[in-house]
Amino acid sequence: MKKEILIIEDDLSLQKTIVEFLENSGFVCTKATTISMAKEIFEKKFFPIILLDLGLPDGDGLDCISFIKSNWDDTGVIIISAREKLEDRVDGLNLGADDYLVKPFHLSELNARINALLRRNFHTDKINIIFENIEIETQNRSVKINGKNVDLSKKEYDLLLYFIESENRVLTKESLFEHVWGENSVFMDNSDFIYTHINRLRKKLKKYTGKNYIKTVHGFGYKIEIH
Repeated sequence: MKKEILIIEDDLSLQKTIVEFLENSGFVCTKATTISMAKEIFEKKFFPIILLDLGLPDGDGLDCISFIKSNWDDTGVIIISAREKLEDRVDGLNLGADDYLVKPFHLSELNARINALLRRNFHTDKINIIFENIEIETQNRSVKINGKNVDLSKKEYDLLLYFIESENRVLTKESLFEHVWGENSVFMDNSDFIYTHINRLRKKLKKYTGKNYIKTVHGFGYKIEIH
């Protein structure tokens, strides 16, 4: 997969600095300065990563996130913004962004966040993965149980795939955060946040299988195991 990035940023000086750094790091960059320009580009082409500013001339970048995810759910969205309040970060992540980086930031950290997100989103070469009666098709990120399609959110899908690839291995809360949300997640210290997502996934799996595959290992974390 080409390391292509769409950068939606209206500060031309910052945009130029980011583009030069990322292109020297092997990325191919496409630029947009407004929401309308970005949408026109994005409707025609898939980008594995989008860097999204929030304060754009024709609107709030937060309004772009649902549009991006509805067109290409595999696209990783990293918000780059001067808004540093926890509420702003939570809003962005709840809307579907994958990471949030507050300006000013070090370009090396941006590069690390991008590569971490690429690893999380495209970390397996297997096309089909089967765990008992659960089948995952990684190319279109679909899940079937007993032949029926199961509607999972992006994070629920990422959790399920990580659990199955780590079958019978205990996964700590920290490893789940790092793999699915990124090691710098603002929710890293919030146990209720990870429990809520795992509980939702458990309920959906149990609805279709009648089994509770994801076990809590008290004091350590979680694991998935065959009954």
